[in-house]
Amino acid sequence: YPYFPMIKSKDSLVAKHVNETIFKKLHAHKTATTGFTLQKAIACATTFYNQQCGIYAGDCDTYLDFATVFDPIIQEYHGIAPDAKHTSNMDVTKIHGNINPKAPLHSVR
Repeated sequence: YPYFPMIKSKDSLVAKHVNETIFKKLHAHKTATTGFTLQKAIACATTFYNQQCGIYAGDCDTYLDFATVFDPIIQEYHGIAPDAKHTSNMDVTKIHGNINPKAPLHSVR
């Protein structure tokens, strides 16, 4: 396997959650969608200093294929528990607040 990359962002979540054992286990894997690799995912942390997170996904498969790395980073970054479930409610009648009906755009996050 290739060398373990130097993580320049020493205080990043990548530095905290990606170690040589994990890298060795996942380094050769490529996602089916785009061939994205763990090396590419952590390139931000291995290239730049002072990254808070230091990781990005190249495609939707990245989150599943590299869940060993992404899950704890996402959980810590967003302050959510490992067993947290995402809930979605797209019923606009349940949106309450001070919405101006004359506004040209209505947007909710």
